[in-house]
Amino acid sequence: MPRPAKVLLETAGFTLIEIMVAVSILAISMTVLVSFSGNSMIRSGRAEALTIGTMLAREKMAEIEIEIARGVEKGEFPEDKSESGEFEEPFEDYRWEMEIRRVELPAPVVGEEGGVQDMVAQQLTKEIGNTVRELKLNVIWKEMGEDQSIEVVTHIVKM
Repeated sequence: MPRPAKVLLETAGFTLIEIMVAVSILAISMTVLVSFSGNSMIRSGRAEALTIGTMLAREKMAEIEIEIARGVEKGEFPEDKSESGEFEEPFEDYRWEMEIRRVELPAPVVGEEGGVQDMVAQQLTKEIGNTVRELKLNVIWKEMGEDQSIEVVTHIVKM
């Protein structure tokens, strides 16, 4: 026996258009979520590499400062020099470059040339050059095929 039209309308399911719209919304939502997830993983990896680089820089800087302090106790004070190297396992992907250089300030222009103030300023500038060194440490690693780095700079004063 045939069913009445009213019963058919009440039991009808979703139309093809409704299903296509729902699937489209789901596909767009999933694409956005996967994109956010990928970006989050990239940023998390970057943060981890930067944290490791920072900790390695702190460790190497402390080693260098201790070495310089021991040299100062023996009456040695470093002149300009550069060194580089790599960290040991498990940080073999990281390398370091260090530079120590004499701090040279331009003599300030004070009073007349050849006057007392000028001579004091020149002597002060000379003493700064003799007693202060700039220590620059650069920790470098590869990330996504490009060099990334963190640079730490400090000054060491011979008292």
